Amino acid sequence: MNDLLEIYEVKASDTLSKIGSGIGMTGDEVRDFHNANCEQHGMMYFNSLIGIEKIILPKNHKSAVQIKKENTDSVPAKILSPEFYAETYEVVESYESDFENKLEINYTLDIQLTKIEENQVKSFAASVHCYNFQKNGEKPDDKMSELSIACAQSIAPIQFYISSEGKVSGISHFENLLKTFEEKRKDLEDFYIGEVSKKYMDKFAEGLSNKEYFEKQLSSTLLYQVLFPRMTWFHKYDVWKDEFYLVKNSFPLNCVFKAEFIHLDEEQIQTGIKGEIEDNISLQELLKGRKFEEEPDEPLVGVVELKYTTEKNTKQLLSAEAGIALLHEGEIYRKQKIKLSKI
Repeated sequence: MNDLLEIYEVKASDTLSKIGSGIGMTGDEVRDFHNANCEQHGMMYFNSLIGIEKIILPKNHKSAVQIKKENTDSVPAKILSPEFYAETYEVVESYESDFENKLEINYTLDIQLTKIEENQVKSFAASVHCYNFQKNGEKPDDKMSELSIACAQSIAPIQFYISSEGKVSGISHFENLLKTFEEKRKDLEDFYIGEVSKKYMDKFAEGLSNKEYFEKQLSSTLLYQVLFPRMTWFHKYDVWKDEFYLVKNSFPLNCVFKAEFIHLDEEQIQTGIKGEIEDNISLQELLKGRKFEEEPDEPLVGVVELKYTTEKNTKQLLSAEAGIALLHEGEIYRKQKIKLSKI
C-alpha cells in the first residue's frame, strides 16, 4: 500500500455514505475509488458492503468544498490592496518570431500603490517606473534605443488609476505629461541631434497629445496586462470570458480562460490561467489593428498563459509570468514571454 492509500476495516454499522461522510466523499465515490484500486492490491471488487471486511480509501482526501476553501484562504482577496505589490521587480521580456531574431529585454520596475477614496468609491493610484534597461544582456548603445528610453524616462513615473478590482481605468494627470516632456526636451535635443531624432521626439510628443492613443498604447502591452490582473481571476473556478490584447496597439480579443491553483509549498500558491481566443479573425486583421468585413479563410489561433505566484500569508505578488503565442496556418508566427520577479 502506498502513501496515498490506506486500508479501512468495515464495521457492522457502516454504510458507504457513512464512511464517505467522514472523509469528504460520497458513497459512490468511496465505492468507485476502491474498485479503481482494488485489483492491483489483491482485493475484491464490490457494489455493496455486504460481506466486505476491508476497503481501500485515499489518505488525506479533501472534498471539492475543502479544496476551494483552502485556495480562497491562500490567494489574494477579490479587492485590491496596496500590500499586493512589492516595491521592486526584475522584469525579463522576450520576443520570438519566424522572421526576426530572438530579442530579450531586461529592466527593473518600481511600483507604489496609493489608496484613493472619492464619493465613497475606493480606487488606487499606481506609480510605475521602469529603468536599467538591457537588450540581449547589454546596455543599449544605438542612438534610437537610447533616445526611446530617454523620452520614456523624461515622463517617468507613469501614474495609473486602478479600480478596486485591479483594472486600469486611466492615466493620472495625463495633461501634465506633455508639459513635462516639453520642459525636458531641450536637454534631449542638445544630445540627440539630427532630423531622425527630431522626428522621433515630434512623434513622441504627438502621442502625449492624444489621451486615448496613449492609454491604449500602454494598456495593450503585455507588461501592464500582467502587472494589473483582475483580482477576480484568483477566485475563478469555472470557465470565463475576458478581453486580452495579444498584439500591442491592436484591438482586444475575446478569450476563454480557465484557472487552476497549485500549492507550491506551505508559503506559496500559484494561480495558473490558460486562455484561447474565441474571435474568428485573421492574422492580418490583428496586425493591422482593424477587422475586415469578410470572414477569414484561415482563422488565427492564439493562446495566452499566465502564472501568478503569491505569498499565502501576506497575499503579496512574488512573481508573475505570461506567454502569448500566435499560430498561423499551423505554424508559430510569434511568441512573447514576460516574467516579473520580486527583488
